[in-house]
Amino acid sequence: MSNSPYGAKSWVSYLKDRPLPVRNSVLRRLQRKLCDASVPLQDLKKVIKSDPVLCLHMVRKASELHDKVDSKVTSIDHAINSLGLDHIESVAKTITPLKLNPSSVAQKMYFRYIAVSHHAASQAQSWLLRKKTLFAEETYLASLFYGVGHWLLWQHAALHMSEIQIKIREENTDVVLAETDILGCTVQEISRGLIESWGISELAVTSLEHETSPNKKTLAQLHQRALGDPRLSAEVLRDINHLVQEKFFPVKLSNWIALTTSFGWESTKSMKIIDIINDFLNAEIAETINNLHITCAQSSRIYHVPGTLALAAEMLLLPSPNSINYRISSKEAALLCNAMPATAQQTAAKPKSPQPRENDTTPAKNKSEFLDKATYDQIAERFLKGYTAYSQPKHILRGLMQGLSKGLGFNRVAILLVNHRAHSLKTAITYGFDDGHPIHAFKYDLEVPSLFKKLREKPGCIWIKPSNKEQLLHRLPETYHDWGNPNGFLLMSVFCDKTPLAIIHADYDMAGPEITEFHYELFKHLCSTATSRLKIIKK
Repeated sequence: MSNSPYGAKSWVSYLKDRPLPVRNSVLRRLQRKLCDASVPLQDLKKVIKSDPVLCLHMVRKASELHDKVDSKVTSIDHAINSLGLDHIESVAKTITPLKLNPSSVAQKMYFRYIAVSHHAASQAQSWLLRKKTLFAEETYLASLFYGVGHWLLWQHAALHMSEIQIKIREENTDVVLAETDILGCTVQEISRGLIESWGISELAVTSLEHETSPNKKTLAQLHQRALGDPRLSAEVLRDINHLVQEKFFPVKLSNWIALTTSFGWESTKSMKIIDIINDFLNAEIAETINNLHITCAQSSRIYHVPGTLALAAEMLLLPSPNSINYRISSKEAALLCNAMPATAQQTAAKPKSPQPRENDTTPAKNKSEFLDKATYDQIAERFLKGYTAYSQPKHILRGLMQGLSKGLGFNRVAILLVNHRAHSLKTAITYGFDDGHPIHAFKYDLEVPSLFKKLREKPGCIWIKPSNKEQLLHRLPETYHDWGNPNGFLLMSVFCDKTPLAIIHADYDMAGPEITEFHYELFKHLCSTATSRLKIIKK
């Protein structure tokens, strides 16, 4: 297959009706039980609940039946009891069996992420039982299916998932940014779309909404609360307390710990989440860690695929730079390409970035200090002292564009506007870019962790240059990597009082020289004076 889905809606449409296979041994065990006409339902429950994918098939069928009478499935037991022997048998006949191929990375990762989901559900259930609160079984169901997007993607888009793992593990790219680069959305968005389309768990849908997901600041505050930090204000503490009491919170928390520890129990991020869990349980940290380990071991006993490394076994290993095999070999990739969409790299579908023209191969000379010093000085002075024609933000941005291009001499300038309602960034005005350049259609989700999100949160200027490209480029969307001059480009946010208005991109075309300290300082100065003028006109 060549055409790859891109974006949440496209992936949900592609995946929602595709088969999810069950381990051959588990399916055969269920079928043998069903051959006995007197088999107790309790025996069937034990087999079904041992495999999360089998649970998903049963819950989907039960949800279809419940929809007809306007009711909802609230637990795995509820789903199995609702189906009865005849429906369970009919579902079992439709399921595709899968026998593990030990040499297949895609299959092993498919089973691994099912195990991660089972681990998450087991943790959530154990916490609520310990706290003696309601909804333990409903929470188990929601936690179990929270990561269903991972299951389907490793089964039907393994090439994409392998690339995401490479970005996360080798290039140290943020998980959300890596997923967005490759899939056009997060796996969380895909999981939410799938569960909503199947109608299997309202709690899971709520838990997967990005609106209910704490941002970096809120996560830091959750950790502060866990440590009893006295710097938290009463208002912030009240908001955090409200979040912790939400019904969806243990669903999210269990999947955070299960997904994070799958990269290592000893990481700083894992330890911070353990602190938050300890605070949620109101327990002693040693007891909490011990119970987390016990639950992980119990989960691995219930759901383990021979030939794969159990999560509990990884937990016992000493910290090491070695990791699981997540790279799909060229031989396996060649086989998978016939059954699933190829990635952008394999289809060469990604838009090619403009390359320096052949007649531009001469060594780049340093830019003169100004293209037109008088123009630059005039615009800077108008920003500082005021100018009657600069009465609206759009006037300031156009003046800034003129000062950077006509005055300072940047060959290419782009103004990317911040849309606060959509939490997105979109190209509004450009100068010097070719008509067919992809930047004209650029749009980006500012909820995705990146340098753009950082610039939206507070004023700042980022200078991408040859000496820091390796450290900084992976924090920008992949589509943006080759758009700027290989010798460097500048990004700076412009604010209107305390509200981000735009992010400014400037460079010297694809064949231009490296940006000098002089131009960096003057770029920063002009953008800063624009921010000052915007603050004044808002008043």
